[in-house]
Amino acid sequence: MTAKADDPRYLSVLRWTLYVIATWSFAWTVYRAFLNVEIENNEGWNAYFADAAMGKMPLYPSVDQLITNNYPPLSFYIVGLVGRFIGDPVLAGRLLSLVAVVAIATAIALSVRRLGGSGVAAGISGAFFVATMSRFFMPYIGMNEPQLLSQAIMTFGFLWFLIATSNDRGYIGPVLVMALAGFVKHNIIAMPLTAFLWLALHRRREAVKCFCVAGIAIMTGIAICYALFGRNFFLNMLSPRHYSFKRSLTVFGELEWVSVGLLASLYNAWARRSDASVQLCSWLIAIALGSYLLQKSGAGVDINAQFDLVIAVAMGLGLAFTQVSLWPIARRLGSEEAQAILLLAICVRLLVSKQLQPVRLIFDTSFRNEIAMRERAMTDSIERVRRLPGDVTCGRDMLVSYRAGKPFVVDVFNAKERILAGALPKDAIAARVAAGTLTIVEVDPRARWPE
Repeated sequence: MTAKADDPRYLSVLRWTLYVIATWSFAWTVYRAFLNVEIENNEGWNAYFADAAMGKMPLYPSVDQLITNNYPPLSFYIVGLVGRFIGDPVLAGRLLSLVAVVAIATAIALSVRRLGGSGVAAGISGAFFVATMSRFFMPYIGMNEPQLLSQAIMTFGFLWFLIATSNDRGYIGPVLVMALAGFVKHNIIAMPLTAFLWLALHRRREAVKCFCVAGIAIMTGIAICYALFGRNFFLNMLSPRHYSFKRSLTVFGELEWVSVGLLASLYNAWARRSDASVQLCSWLIAIALGSYLLQKSGAGVDINAQFDLVIAVAMGLGLAFTQVSLWPIARRLGSEEAQAILLLAICVRLLVSKQLQPVRLIFDTSFRNEIAMRERAMTDSIERVRRLPGDVTCGRDMLVSYRAGKPFVVDVFNAKERILAGALPKDAIAARVAAGTLTIVEVDPRARWPE
């Protein structure tokens, strides 16, 4: 990541500006992870099922209950075990998320080097990922949610695949790692599909072998899940969800968050279309974009559907930065000038964000007072729920009921999806309230971070 001795100062300044943006923005998410405030409403849901993996309740509930677990099992065991070690599964999940961000950035940088990018470009691609995630996908950084943990495993599996392509051997290992990642979170498909596409085009015999091994590994994993959890595993994983492709068409605006890196990668894909590494990276970007649009058609699908694309664009940006001087539109510029323009555009886009918490934490006393107020609101909400007799639901703010020691009895989002699909009666929740066996609590909105 060291600069060449003859690099102009302005290029070094821009590069270090990117590093500062990434570090400063990420530092806020580290600080936030230790606050007693709900980051996102999924945190309590994941905490309940981490406890379930440790034996407190069935990990995959029966269909007559109002709770659903539509995630694979591995993350709950990992978070549950780490939670036992440090005493809090919520903090465990948050710390694993933070570690995963650093791990993904490292894997991206190493992947860029494997694809032929320079050392400086590798550092820029890793910093771009951290900065983009911390600026535009902040709710998921340091959140008790297994998405980034699974992305980290998958990205290292993809790095191992790139190493295998360089050595032209050892393809089975990375395929097994990517299959393993699917049992942590099952919506990460761009990297394994890209790997199989490359194998199908360049190493057909290896593609068949890897496809068979992956199929056996996945079926073995599913068989183990069936042996451990019975048919409830399938009934939970296949829980109904409403889909609408109209919803996918409304999310193109979210591409603005990676717009500069995406445009640079796409132009590089055209300008360097005969480069094998650029082709591989372009496939990854295209498949990740398609996966993002497909996933966003599902009700309740959040910004995490775009993480594959952010990783792919970060890798593409590393190659674009390395090869920008070869672009037709950059021929009148020197290599350093072209790289500086690209870096400037990246930094400007990262700075144009409504997420000002990293700055406000240091310079704004009122923001620090707001943090203290939110922690008090969380503590008060927990105590209020703890004093209530019987079962309680706090809607989608399940972290409050979890901290209050209440059992997990209602998963509002999935219950409503099942009601819409006819899998539950329309009054499934209301009937319990009417019978006096369930209390609905409106949580103080100050107990969670605003979206």
